[in-house]
Amino acid sequence: MSLSDYARKHATQYIANLAFTQATIHFSDGSELRFEHTSRMNRWARASAPATVADDVCRALHQFRLNAKHLQLFFEDGSDAEFV
Repeated sequence: MSLSDYARKHATQYIANLAFTQATIHFSDGSELRFEHTSRMNRWARASAPATVADDVCRALHQFRLNAKHLQLFFEDGSDAEFV
């Protein structure tokens, strides 16, 4: 299973703010992966807790893209997942 398949399989909800500068993916174990991208200097992804699905996904991220179209996650194994 690719890292993107793992993320999609366990994701239960994707929520973004109206400006698409912050987003959260909720996972089946109750964990959350939060994203923020408001400027070049303020761009981050953080898991809600260690040793969770969110933490696994966060550690496997290579980069992410957050905009009005989608949240796209790019993983170390070359796969990617899109949330709309």
